[in-house]
Amino acid sequence: MVGQKKNRWYITPIAAICVIIFLMGILFAKKPPITEVAVRINDYTLTAEEFNELFADLKMAEDTPQGRSDFLHTLVTRKLLLQEAQKEGLDKKKEFMKAIEGFWEQSLLKMVVDKKVKDISKSITVTDQEAALAYKDWTTANPDDTRPVAEIQKTIKWQLLKKKQKLAIDVWTEALRIQSRIKIDKKAVGAE
Repeated sequence: MVGQKKNRWYITPIAAICVIIFLMGILFAKKPPITEVAVRINDYTLTAEEFNELFADLKMAEDTPQGRSDFLHTLVTRKLLLQEAQKEGLDKKKEFMKAIEGFWEQSLLKMVVDKKVKDISKSITVTDQEAALAYKDWTTANPDDTRPVAEIQKTIKWQLLKKKQKLAIDVWTEALRIQSRIKIDKKAVGAE
């Protein structure tokens, strides 16, 4: 029995140390940062992280305290005006809905064309021979241009690339037309 008491006293300090380490781990463990509201404008709220994302996305000012202050002033004014427009029901008017639809379409069109140009550009090249031929045409059409050949060739290659991209987009959109079912009453739309 004497041996058992000795073991109890020896195990108890180890268990106590383990419990203390466990509790300290819980107390000092990294907790996710609390996203506190940094800006409140009536019912609209914005965290510091959201503000920083907006500031970075819009690139309206230099990233200085004054630039951030100016941006914040503009943001508050915009939100107040938008809230006032909503109070007056302007966001439900037909003109507003048409403007939103137009903006949505333009944004989506830009995105799909940019994506297609990026995809197409991977396979488009402008050869030195094409650039040389275009350079001859350039010098004939612009005899007073005194820029160095290397500078003109870069411009020419860029212009040729853009032409090839446009042609590829035209071919792609024509293929979309061919693959689609389109019916138009030209008389009804005044195109006859």
